[in-house]
This record gives sequence, structure tokens and C-alpha cells, in this order.
Amino acid sequence: MKKIMLTLLGMGILSMSAYGYDQADRIKDMQTMEQAMSEIQKGILYNNQKMVLEGVENLKKASADVEVAPKGDMDYTAVFAKKQSKNIMKYAEKIKTNISAGHKHGAAKNYTNVLTECITCHNKIRKWN
Repeated sequence: MKKIMLTLLGMGILSMSAYGYDQADRIKDMQTMEQAMSEIQKGILYNNQKMVLEGVENLKKASADVEVAPKGDMDYTAVFAKKQSKNIMKYAEKIKTNISAGHKHGAAKNYTNVLTECITCHNKIRKWN
């Protein structure tokens, strides 16, 4: 009975990993993040709290999904990308808190922090110079 359960569990795990997160998924998430950042920026500039909050939620959803497949045992880009993703979600939450409190300058500062996290990740993972 244990062998059957282990076999079924193993097959379940293998079938889940077969789909994975591919480049098309990553591109879609990056485009969603870019659109969310644009929405946040417009919301701050137009003094539109609803637009900022919607952008923050879209940004957080897309950031939570981002993955990078390591290319080898010593490749830590996946770990780095997850760290950047957590930082983006942290700063996005600060944007939400600031804009809800009417602190537009604080929201704009945290928007810049999110943008810095994006650029840092692209510098390391996409080898921007």
C-alpha cells in the first residue's frame, strides 16, 4: 500500500513540474508589471487614488508569479529574482499605505524604489550594462 501511495505521489509531483513556468509566462508577467507601474505613475500624477490602488494590486499579483529557472547548480538568479519580487511587493504595499494616507510624495518615493528593484533585477538576470 505504501509503494502505491508513494508512486502516486511521485507521479503527481512529476506531472505538476512538467508544466512549469516558461518564457511566455514570464513575458506576460513582465508586461503586466510594466502596465501596473504605468497605472501607478499615472494615478500619482493625476491624483487618482483608485488608479494607484488598482496598479498596486496588479503589480503585486504579477510579482508573486515571477520565476526564473536556474541554469546550473551555482546559478543563484532564481533566488535573486524571488528576493527582488518580495522587495517589489513590500514597496508596492508602501505605495498603497502612502496613497491611502494622502502622502503622494511617499508614494512617489516608493514607486521609485519599485523601479530600482526592477532595474536591478534586469541588470543581473538580463545582463544589462
